[in-house]
Amino acid sequence: PLVLVQEADPAKGGATLQALRDECPENLQPDIFEKGWAHTIYMRIQEFQRVSLKTIVEAVLLCSPNYVNQSSLPLCVPGEPESQPLAFAKETMLWASPANAGAQVLAEEIATTFAGLTVSTAEAPGPATHMLLYLNEDSFSDARLADQVQQARKDKLKIVMAHENDPDLGGCLFSRFFEVTPQELIADGLYKDLARSCFPGRHHPVSLALLAKDLGATPARSGSVASMSRLSASIAERSSRRFLRRRSSATATTAGDGTGGEATASVDSVEPAASAEAA
Repeated sequence: PLVLVQEADPAKGGATLQALRDECPENLQPDIFEKGWAHTIYMRIQEFQRVSLKTIVEAVLLCSPNYVNQSSLPLCVPGEPESQPLAFAKETMLWASPANAGAQVLAEEIATTFAGLTVSTAEAPGPATHMLLYLNEDSFSDARLADQVQQARKDKLKIVMAHENDPDLGGCLFSRFFEVTPQELIADGLYKDLARSCFPGRHHPVSLALLAKDLGATPARSGSVASMSRLSASIAERSSRRFLRRRSSATATTAGDGTGGEATASVDSVEPAASAEAA
């Protein structure tokens, strides 16, 4: 059996699946890329790396005599964040500004997955305890966001940052934010605190769990089954969002100005975004 392990970091030789396929001898391409082999993106951030390693181990075990008739295995690493039932014991309100495209969807996904979190989408933070700064290719396209972030820092409102890495949701390299973020915010140390990486697929529950912990979630004494069910539901919902974004992007391209621009590509055809947390 083969397991396709794709490097995530362009600085370490990472490339898209299409680019890797183009480098492969043509006579081997069908056997490597068209047989439905298990595929994972290899991460170096510890919590995400475990998921990549579990995917590799699962693929190998499923080809062994003991598990050959099974389609998946419930592998678990003790202490992994995605397996911990988390909840908010203290009253916590997360502000997702309307000026921050995509923040509301992610905030509501966290609130749906982990009990006890309230989401506000008002024009101002009001009684919110935290602000979610969602970073993707559209970040700071609305001038109001920079003013809101600056005011939040002045008011000592805790800002939790999420770096989108899914190209179908506007994921991009973190270096872009040093180009589009107002320089006064950068100089004031906005990015001294690392942004949590938001990855798609099997790595996504880890992203949600780490964001929840940053917001103050702690291990719950009960409800682990319900918590894991909500995590599974969040993956399905995110996949739906990616599909809708692809359709929307494709429609916009078709109805465009005739310049021949391409619609937003899938994960397989876009360079994986580098993480702000990568080693």
